[in-house]
Amino acid sequence: MKRWYVVYTQARGEDRALWHLQNQGFDCFLPRCFKTRRHARKTDTVLEPLFPRYLFTRFDPDVARWRAINGSRGVVGLLDDGVRPLAVPGGLIERLLAQSDQQGVMPLTSLGMFWKGRSVRIKSGPFAGQIGEVGDVLAKGRDRVQILLNMLGVETSMEMPSYALETA
Repeated sequence: MKRWYVVYTQARGEDRALWHLQNQGFDCFLPRCFKTRRHARKTDTVLEPLFPRYLFTRFDPDVARWRAINGSRGVVGLLDDGVRPLAVPGGLIERLLAQSDQQGVMPLTSLGMFWKGRSVRIKSGPFAGQIGEVGDVLAKGRDRVQILLNMLGVETSMEMPSYALETA
């Protein structure tokens, strides 16, 4: 019976490991999300793994040549108990797959990080550093959050992408 297993990769080696495992015929999933990155007075949005150094692969350990995974480029090894790989609890990866798009991109709003009334800090843009409150999490798939900011004694509502926010 095919189940999902966790592959531990080399640092920044998720894409390499994914490519090599897929070429060997393994069914793989690398969940990703957009993150804001600041460097040298420049802010940009990049696509990064949701779980750095981890990806998921599905196989039947009684049939598949799963030991070949440990020798693949970019892979450190499968998470195991010393003898057999440890399976991910049922339904977890299926829920992640259902919430992601074709490229495996997950909207951060689907992870339950933002809910009405939660305090958030703006990470980028003209209001960087300001603390506001989540007013609403907008439609699924849009990955946008409505936040309420108190500026000059007036509460102002604005929409922002979830990757530009962090919990305060």
